[in-house]
Amino acid sequence: MNNKQLFQNLIEILDKEIEAYSKLKELFEEKKEVLKHAKPDDLGILDNKILALNNKIVKLNNSRKDIAAQLVDENANMSRFIELAQQEAPEYAEPLTRRKVKICKIISELTLLNNQNVELLKHGIIISNKMLETIIEAFAPQGCNYNGAGKTDTHEYNMWTINEEV
Repeated sequence: MNNKQLFQNLIEILDKEIEAYSKLKELFEEKKEVLKHAKPDDLGILDNKILALNNKIVKLNNSRKDIAAQLVDENANMSRFIELAQQEAPEYAEPLTRRKVKICKIISELTLLNNQNVELLKHGIIISNKMLETIIEAFAPQGCNYNGAGKTDTHEYNMWTINEEV
């Protein structure tokens, strides 16, 4: 396969990656809304979609690495592809540059969304822990409650939600 065909294949893979990253961005935005509105059932479904899409992105990255290995080396970055295109197939330099800009932009947006989602998750954990502490304190057995005269208080704390007759 000649280099021009490899560049064409690379551009097709990059287009698929851009499409996948765009979909991932939409899912991250949806996840942010789910986290803001505390809908845990929706979160699991959404995370499964994100994992499936991530697997697709990994496969696309592996395909890109295969082409990179044929053109330069497996770890070549977009800048290196563009340099090589300028030398060997100038008609592909501009399309590669446009795709590089798109990928950099969307990766930056994904990173920001992911960081926001992580912070929302941390906040949710803190809130959940505080609620759990409150529940535990409310239902914990009350020790002897003595008043100032050394007698037990007459307040009765019935914390059971189910009362059984024996």
